[in-house]
Amino acid sequence: MFVLSPVSVRPLSVTILSSEHAPLSANRKYDINCMTVGSRPPAKLSWYMDGRKLTNHTDKVSQDGNMTSSILTFQPTLLHHDKVITCRAENPKVQRGIAEDTWKLNVFFVPILHLQLGSNMNPDDIEEGDDVYFECKVHANPGAYKVVWKHNGNVIQNNAKNGVIVQQYDLALREVNRSQAGNYTCVASNVEGDGYSNIVELKIMYKPICVPDQKRIYGVARHEDARVICRVEAYPPPESFRWTFNNTEEMEDVPQARYKNSTRHTQSILTYRPVTEMDYGTVLCWASNTAGQQKNACIFHIIPAGKPEAPYNCTLTNQTTESLSVECTAGFDGGQPQHFLLEVFDQHTGALQANVTSRENAAFTVQGLEPGKVLNMILYAVNAKGRSEPTLLEGFTLKVAEKQTAQSKNIWSLVTKTSGNYERCLSGGTPVPFEFTPLLGSLIGVVAALLLITVAILAALKMRSERRAQRPGDLPLKKATAPSSEDLYDADDRNPDVVPTNKDYQLTGSTSGTPLATQNTPDGLPPSSLPTQQTNNHLQGLPAYSHNDYNNYPTLPLSGEVTYAELCLARPTTLSTLTTDAKLASLGGGVGGLGGLQGYGSGLGVIVGGKPYTKEATVYACIDHNARPPKLDVPNVPSCATTPITAANVLQDSTVATVMSSKQHHPAREVVTVRTPLISTQESCV
Repeated sequence: MFVLSPVSVRPLSVTILSSEHAPLSANRKYDINCMTVGSRPPAKLSWYMDGRKLTNHTDKVSQDGNMTSSILTFQPTLLHHDKVITCRAENPKVQRGIAEDTWKLNVFFVPILHLQLGSNMNPDDIEEGDDVYFECKVHANPGAYKVVWKHNGNVIQNNAKNGVIVQQYDLALREVNRSQAGNYTCVASNVEGDGYSNIVELKIMYKPICVPDQKRIYGVARHEDARVICRVEAYPPPESFRWTFNNTEEMEDVPQARYKNSTRHTQSILTYRPVTEMDYGTVLCWASNTAGQQKNACIFHIIPAGKPEAPYNCTLTNQTTESLSVECTAGFDGGQPQHFLLEVFDQHTGALQANVTSRENAAFTVQGLEPGKVLNMILYAVNAKGRSEPTLLEGFTLKVAEKQTAQSKNIWSLVTKTSGNYERCLSGGTPVPFEFTPLLGSLIGVVAALLLITVAILAALKMRSERRAQRPGDLPLKKATAPSSEDLYDADDRNPDVVPTNKDYQLTGSTSGTPLATQNTPDGLPPSSLPTQQTNNHLQGLPAYSHNDYNNYPTLPLSGEVTYAELCLARPTTLSTLTTDAKLASLGGGVGGLGGLQGYGSGLGVIVGGKPYTKEATVYACIDHNARPPKLDVPNVPSCATTPITAANVLQDSTVATVMSSKQHHPAREVVTVRTPLISTQESCV
């Protein structure tokens, strides 16, 4: 009987599973997994970093004992960047039964910065006009994509014109001045966040200068002391002060015994006592420090003491049923300490309602007033020399009923009278009753003007649209019937307002009035070679008006309106028509447009090109819009400006009408004529 003993096998592989060794962020916790397979008996896993064993891990063996896993809980820091971590699998029962896997850590962290002055600069010896350089050293993974410079918390922009040169890791300031002193920092950014540098204070030494907005005028009586205070700004603080006096005649130094410097070393106090009129004038103050003596002295004026100036720029606030507040700006105190006095009177009765005094400033709160009163207030400034001119105010207290309905703060406008001059003051306070103020009136006026303009524009547009609606549109086509011809009308015949253009023959009887007189007949045939043939005339005469029907004649007054006329003509179909035209024209002695046909032969047609030659006639009509119906007698027939119509023409038209009535009529067809205005309302020729 054989007994099999277990076989020991070294680990086949060991692997660190961590998302393909992705970068880690500093100060965050991670679980790193390591696994080994193939070891008999199961292998033991351990963790190391740079030779130092890590203990914060848990191990687990599979059920079949073929696989062992270990999870390491790890919180990297920026110090762990580029360190190597090792997972080791070991089977102690097998020689060389050790397998390892390593991982070089890539730790991302917020930039670490260090700011310092240029290496060759002494931070305690920088004066105005010197050049200053800063260096910002950045340590970051990944590298910083942006570096920002700040001065006292404000971002510094590159401005080479003003001597500010900003680069990514360097800052240069050329010819610095005292306004550039302060705290400087740099800020770098990467994917992990923003890193801030240490603060470097830039100290710039400069000569003393006067503090602005200090008291410059001192009023003092003779044999009284005036304390003149001279305050300056300087770095380092001033070491000494010097005073001089100038009374327009001479300038002399003030003895040092008459003034003393304060313990803060930034101000000096001069005690000055004028004795005579020559002691009033101007005193000047200079200070000196390590950077040098003050360039421009501080100037103070010593004047005789007098009454103070009246308060001004007064504001009325907090109006209630029984109280109100007044705030004003104090004027010049006259060189003496001053206080302020407010007197309140009832406007109707003149009775004194309140008397309030303020020691420090011109601000008052008046209590215990009666509701619904209109008040007059008088404000004074008072010093040892007397009162100022009065400042007059006007206000009121709220009524009791109005106090319950007031919901919001309003602005009250009051009038201030100072030394006889009025000025407008504005105040805001507690709810006041509604009033029709000039501002509200102006606003209402603007709105009303806009409404009136809008109404006027709409009315004008409406009237314009109505006028357009009353205008006639496209005039309708008038239909008429006339005898038709076998031939089709050309473009000229369809417009009766245009003189037809006939290029076929020449009218010899109208050479003086028509442009067609010089045209030749077609095919070069002379008029005498074309024989005439008696046949029906193609002209249809109009019925004559009797003398008694002239009142029914359709005429229009001379009012500028357009007048329309139409003339419908029948077209000849054979040469015989031309023969009749020639005979009719011969009655008028060649006048009327057909005299050129007298030379035609009689009874024979002319064959041109194998077909009978036909000729179109040109007819001239004349319209007199203001004349009465024409008579049949010769003297009353109107004449055309281009071609006069004689008595023979009139008889000819009558004869043509008689002949046409006895002949066969062509079937009538509908002619559509476009109505267009004639040339004028007096007389037109077509």
